[in-house]
Amino acid sequence: MSLARWLILLASIVLFAAGLLHVVGYLYVMPGLLKSGVDPKFLGAVKCVWLVFTVELAVLAPAFVGISRRPGMRSLLLYLALIPVIDAILMYYFVGSFIGSNMVGGGAVVLLVGAWLLPRGSVSVG
Repeated sequence: MSLARWLILLASIVLFAAGLLHVVGYLYVMPGLLKSGVDPKFLGAVKCVWLVFTVELAVLAPAFVGISRRPGMRSLLLYLALIPVIDAILMYYFVGSFIGSNMVGGGAVVLLVGAWLLPRGSVSVG
């Protein structure tokens, strides 16, 4: 297997793990929000965004690996890699540096490097 595909696999594992860690964060944060008496509409919005982000990482991570195995998908993979890149930027801006933003940021960078190293539109064996 090529270096590009190893990097994409590594990035996907890190992003998937970040999604799983996000579930742990949900289980930790939501009881506190419930006890604080937050407006139910706001609480519903937080739950929705939290779970959407978790599902996003869980679905995209294996998709990145699958896409990287198909010939000529470099451009698509680079385009889709913008999703965790933007996620990481928003996380650093609004929440700051913590394990989750570092995992998403690191996974995004490794994914971009791996995608960039894929051959352009040709079939690659390995």
